[in-house]
Amino acid sequence: MPTVNIELFKRTSPARKIEIIRNLTQVELAGISEETILRIVKEVGRRNSGTRNYEFYIHPDRRTGNRWNSEVEGLWLYKGKLHVMVYIQLDHTDCEKTVPYDDFFRKEEYRGAVIREDRYGNPQTCYYVYDEKDKAEVIRSICLEYIHTKYKSKLNR
Repeated sequence: MPTVNIELFKRTSPARKIEIIRNLTQVELAGISEETILRIVKEVGRRNSGTRNYEFYIHPDRRTGNRWNSEVEGLWLYKGKLHVMVYIQLDHTDCEKTVPYDDFFRKEEYRGAVIREDRYGNPQTCYYVYDEKDKAEVIRSICLEYIHTKYKSKLNR
């Protein structure tokens, strides 16, 4: 199969593209380049008025996470740099955090931390971890959201 970076933008039917994305292996998903993700964000992301910044949100039905305490909400292009928006569910509250794309999608597992105060004012550190499999599923959900957003009218027929 040709590279996904090219196949994603070819003139094929949206249903065929969805089938291709769903059948990708973890290694093929990890091979999707940052330039491809950047093109996805620029093509279907919402542009903030008066700026060159884009927001690309993943539909809640297609969001994936680490199957424990967090999920990726979308991508944010801010001042030319990609960031991953992560929603973290903590013990008694939740929060959102933006992580640089390069840090999140490194070859090893990503271990993020959130420092919150408990009810007594003591700092508590909460961790969230994404391994290679989790990051591949995040890439899959980004690609699927791209297809569903760009070809919405063709898929609803």
